[in-house]
Amino acid sequence: MRINACSVAFRHLDVTARDLARYVAREGFDGLEIWAPHARTLAVEWRDLPQRPPVPMLAGYLPLGTAGFSRADAADLLDLTRTWGAPRLRLFAGGVGRDQAGADQRRAIMRDLGTTADMAHDRGLRIAVETHPQTLADSLPATLDLLDALDHPAVGVNFDVLHVWESGADPVSAFAALREHVDHLHLKSVTARDRLSVFHPDNVHDPRSSRDGMCPLLTGAVDYAAFLRVVPAGMGASLEWFGPKPAATMAADLRALRRDLLDRAA
Repeated sequence: MRINACSVAFRHLDVTARDLARYVAREGFDGLEIWAPHARTLAVEWRDLPQRPPVPMLAGYLPLGTAGFSRADAADLLDLTRTWGAPRLRLFAGGVGRDQAGADQRRAIMRDLGTTADMAHDRGLRIAVETHPQTLADSLPATLDLLDALDHPAVGVNFDVLHVWESGADPVSAFAALREHVDHLHLKSVTARDRLSVFHPDNVHDPRSSRDGMCPLLTGAVDYAAFLRVVPAGMGASLEWFGPKPAATMAADLRALRRDLLDRAA
């Protein structure tokens, strides 16, 4: 497994492109998943670095299915993805769950997602739709329906293990069902199911909010021991951390994950 750090972990800290590149190299990550706000502010400095780690994915946002969506914004985000040398752009499939979305909302989200996917395909990029609550990919059936309805060669899945587990699905079975579509993994965990609200976007991006429930990857309620047994060796994954001490925590998770993978291989 290729294991990457997520720059979003440093969203509340003042970091430079050089800081991020040095951190990835020092700790032995395979690459850096770049968060869209970092990608915009650090692009010039990153370009000028003498050595840069691979960037497997740009984690971005577009208001799909709303009046705020525009082809120009989608093009800018895709061009930013290409500037960073990332092969894929992570997006959420709208901002409403599959069962809560009306027919018109669903059509609008799918239309904008399809438009963005066409533009990505023209640029040699892929769209990785994240399995995430309050989107049209908020469960395994919803994600399969979205992929089937869209049927686009440039669209795959960013399989967020925690959120798949949150939906009530078994991550191992869900991964098997989606395997041909999975482009990338997001790895994080939680201490208990009743703490899942800690990952709500409003909480995650507020520096003053609670982090109660966030925990090291292999110590949480998600059964990563079972999940890691079914992940192909070449799959790319990112450690997604939103709690305190991001540099130390992601590095410790990387070491623990690598030890676990080595033990399994042995």
